[in-house]
Amino acid sequence: MILPLPQKFDMNEIFIIFSTVMLFALMFVVPRRVSAVTIMVIWTFNVFLALLADIILSVKPYELYFTVDHQTHELFDVILHFITYPALPYFVVNVYRFNKPQGLKYFLYLIFWAVLAITSEWISVKFHVFTYTGWKLYLSFLVYLAVFAVNIWLAGFIERRHPYKRTSVS
Repeated sequence: MILPLPQKFDMNEIFIIFSTVMLFALMFVVPRRVSAVTIMVIWTFNVFLALLADIILSVKPYELYFTVDHQTHELFDVILHFITYPALPYFVVNVYRFNKPQGLKYFLYLIFWAVLAITSEWISVKFHVFTYTGWKLYLSFLVYLAVFAVNIWLAGFIERRHPYKRTSVS
């Protein structure tokens, strides 16, 4: 197998499974307000960002953090990058499309989601999904503000070309 299985199955793998299942369950509960094209673009963009962050920040010379049990990648890193990470920006964009806050409300909207994201990240640190070796949680807050703003912009850009068409099923 290209990616090894966990050396031992413990609380970080359980946390990743639980988080992923909960996020996907929520995806089916919260009404969808974005097109399938937008979902695919947002999802792919955030997979790219997660991989890029790990390539730059979690390896030499920086080594600011590592994920799961060790500094090398394993199966649960793939789950984090390709399934769990992109789910939160999906919600940011999808919920934004309900009322499209502007001005101060837009900034407060971004702050709300960034606080939710760093709270989730803080909990995941407690479950040893992340181990910080130089990274600080306030840096994540600033990154989330920027990432969520870019996701909202990107979704708007895509939706102008491929608008969401509401159906009776969604």
